[in-house]
Amino acid sequence: MLVDLFEHRSTVSFYDGEPLQALSTLAYSDIYHLQLSAATAFSEISEIDARPVSRETMEPILYLLQSPHIDVQHGASAALGNLAVCLENKILIVKMGGLEPLIRQMLSPNVDAQINSVGCITNLATAEENKMKIAKSGALIPLTRLAKSRDIRVQRNATGALLNMTHSAEHRQQLINAGAVPVLVSLLDSDDVELQYYATTALSNIAVDASGRRRLWDSEPSLVDALIRFIDTSTIKVQCQAVLTLRNLASDEEYQIQIVEKGGLESLLPLLQSAYVPLVVSASACLRNISIHPANEVPIVNAGYLPCLVNLIT
Repeated sequence: MLVDLFEHRSTVSFYDGEPLQALSTLAYSDIYHLQLSAATAFSEISEIDARPVSRETMEPILYLLQSPHIDVQHGASAALGNLAVCLENKILIVKMGGLEPLIRQMLSPNVDAQINSVGCITNLATAEENKMKIAKSGALIPLTRLAKSRDIRVQRNATGALLNMTHSAEHRQQLINAGAVPVLVSLLDSDDVELQYYATTALSNIAVDASGRRRLWDSEPSLVDALIRFIDTSTIKVQCQAVLTLRNLASDEEYQIQIVEKGGLESLLPLLQSAYVPLVVSASACLRNISIHPANEVPIVNAGYLPCLVNLIT
C-alpha cells in the first residue's frame, strides 16, 4: 500500500491518516531497512511539502533521529531541517526534545550528519522562543567548533547558526563565553562570500554591546584591518556589513582613533558617493561615530569629506 501511496505522493498527505500510520509502522520497526525506508520517505516528502505538522507526525521522525544507523539519522535530520522552515514546527521540534539528538549528530565524524544537524539547528535558531533553549542545551560549543570545519557546507551552516544567536545581548555573551569570537574573526580570511557575510554580520551584532566591543578590543587586534579590507570588496552585502561593524566599533573612542590610524577614512570616502543608498547610509553613520572624537576632526576635513557631506545634505 505504501508503495502505491508514494507513487502518488504529490496528491497524498503523509502527515495524517493511513499514510502516516504506514510510515510510523516502518519507523518503529526494529528492522534497519524498514527504518531507512521511513527516514528516506519522510525526507523526500518534507522536501516537497513543508508545512506545519502535528506531534503525531513529528514523533516517528524524532524516533528515527535516535537510530544507531547513520543513514537513518541522516534521513530523519534532513526531514526535520525541511520541516523547520515553518515557525510552528521549529517550536514543536524543540519542545519535543529534538535538540539533544541533533547535538549528538553535530558531534558525529560523519560530514553528512553534521551538515543536516547543523542546518536544522540554524533553522531552529531563527525562532526567538528557541534561542535560550539552544544556548542552554550545550549546542554553542560544538557549533563554534564546526564553524572551523574543512567542509564549506558545514562551515556555512554552523556560522549561520552562530549568527542567528547574536540577536540579543544575553545570547551574544553566551557566544563569547563559548569561544566564538576568535572563530568569527578568523572566518574573515575566508574566500567564501557567504562565510564573510555571516561572520561580519555576527561581529557587527556582538559590537553593539560595550562588553562585546571590549572583548574584541582586548583580543582581536587585526579586526579593524580586516574590516577595512572588506570595504574595497566587490560584494556589496559584505561591504555594508563591514561598514556597519566599523560603525558599531566606533562607539568607543579607542576604535574611533584606530579606524582613522588604519586608513579607514580613505576607504569610506568613495562609499558616500555610491549609487547604493544603504551603503551611503552605513558609511555616513560610521563617519558620524568616528567624528565624535575631537582628534579626528582635522583628518576628516583633510581627507576631503566636506564637499561630499554638503552634497548629501542638499
